[in-house]
Amino acid sequence: MSIKLLDVIKNYKGLPHQKQAIEALERLLGSYGLSGDAEWVKIWRTPTPVAPQQFDNTWEGIEAAARAAGAKFPEVVAAQWALESAFGTATSGKNNYFGIKGTGTVKTTWEDYGNGPVTIKASFKDFATPYDCVEHLVTQWYKDYKGYKGVNRATSREDCAYLLKKEGYATDPVYAQKLIRLMEQHE
Repeated sequence: MSIKLLDVIKNYKGLPHQKQAIEALERLLGSYGLSGDAEWVKIWRTPTPVAPQQFDNTWEGIEAAARAAGAKFPEVVAAQWALESAFGTATSGKNNYFGIKGTGTVKTTWEDYGNGPVTIKASFKDFATPYDCVEHLVTQWYKDYKGYKGVNRATSREDCAYLLKKEGYATDPVYAQKLIRLMEQHE
């Protein structure tokens, strides 16, 4: 019977008998180059350059990018993309599909501070790539970030949408409901 090393590594849990087996393997292979200078060790330790994530400017593409960035509910990120950028056709800043504010492009937008919508000029963050924008959103809103408890703590996609609104992502009083409606349309 042939066994693959990857299967052995994948199932390794550090149990006593597994440690003994690894030690036996090290003794067996010792004469074959387990030193740090061995060719295969150098290859193993060389990091592979990672190119920026590429994705289609579609609901499915945004979901895939959000999943790669670590969003627990990537469909909520896709709904934000659809709502904030008219399904990827209108960015608020360079490669900014989510209306993320910050230094960059100044545009006219609307906010609702509790007395109905008002038109304002706002500065929207510019991003080097579309994936940088997705990663920024997920890092600072979905994951825990600098004392902020991220919306990945939600128990459902609907809960996630309501948490985004509650945590101050948007001023639109029906923001969560709009996200939920978009997700229902794309099931």
